[in-house]
Amino acid sequence: MRWTKSSYSSTGATCVQVRVPRAGAVEIGDTKDPHGPTLTVPARDWDHFLDQVARGTTGFARLRAAFPPGGGFTLTDTADPHSPALVYTQAEWDAFKLGVDAGELRSHDPRGVPVG
Repeated sequence: MRWTKSSYSSTGATCVQVRVPRAGAVEIGDTKDPHGPTLTVPARDWDHFLDQVARGTTGFARLRAAFPPGGGFTLTDTADPHSPALVYTQAEWDAFKLGVDAGELRSHDPRGVPVG
């Protein structure tokens, strides 16, 4: 299971990372904390989240992004009350959003760049 991140994340930069641990599931992590907490959700919930990000809407469902005033975003799994919060910077959001817009991180074909 290889982690993938947006190709818009510069070399060595941190970003949202995803992988497919098994058919129908997506695991989400943070490259700046490779052994840190992750979220694992059904692929359909991940793809719904990506659709919302691409449209610039906030009709989030299971995965919810919060955007603090200082920039960046926090991602949580609302279906799990013990879900960790993954915290990303503004630069990570920018690279992630560009990758989403390019269709790189879809559950059936996460085709960004491999995480080193």
